[in-house]
Amino acid sequence: MNVKQHAIKALGAIGLTAVIATAFAFSSEQPKEQPQVVINSDSYVMVDKFCEEYCTAKVQADEYEIFVEYKLDDASVEFLDILNVVRHDETINAYVDRSEIEKINAAIVGGVE
Repeated sequence: MNVKQHAIKALGAIGLTAVIATAFAFSSEQPKEQPQVVINSDSYVMVDKFCEEYCTAKVQADEYEIFVEYKLDDASVEFLDILNVVRHDETINAYVDRSEIEKINAAIVGGVE
């Protein structure tokens, strides 16, 4: 009798787990994929920066705010990583090509005090 009770409890636990997993799968909202926006601007301006070991900065490009992390090597940007791109207070799925990154690097070097 004891083995039957354990088997019934185990099957009940497995069934309950399956029900909860199914309910969670149907109730969780799937994020909608945003279309990718290609960033292209004639003007990049470093608006704000903060430096310790690495630096973070906000670079303005037309209607886009590009948040970057970078490290300087003398008077040039050694490393740059784009953290986030915002347009109208909303994060967007952005693509920034190599030529635009070079413009951002120039804005950072030009804006260093």
